[in-house]
Amino acid sequence: MECVDDEEYSPAARDHAQNPRNYGALEEYSGHARITGPCGDTMEFWLAVQDGRVKRASFVTDGCGPSLASGSMASCLVEGRSLEEAAGLEKKNVLDALGGLPGESEHCALLAASTLKAACGDFLRRQSRASEGQ
Repeated sequence: MECVDDEEYSPAARDHAQNPRNYGALEEYSGHARITGPCGDTMEFWLAVQDGRVKRASFVTDGCGPSLASGSMASCLVEGRSLEEAAGLEKKNVLDALGGLPGESEHCALLAASTLKAACGDFLRRQSRASEGQ
């Protein structure tokens, strides 16, 4: 696993890699997605949505320190936000919040944003199916 202790990483990126927030599956969730990126890292996100807002977001990854940092930061950025805002999270938002990542690790922020967006889409599909069943 890539070490994020060196000077290449911002204090925020090091902190989120070493102390990831919201790590682990949610037992009760409204949306879920799992994506394996081109680098081989897999990330999963779970969302608990209530009244159109992300009440809780959690993630797991089998990836490197930058993947941990990116998933952690993405989960923090969307909690309390509307589903629309959460679905609009982009790689740049994650990178900016982390204070950047080295170029070879920036794809981790894209994986986090893409997986989170897919979890939002899963929530919307579940809602649509539930309303069709009424």
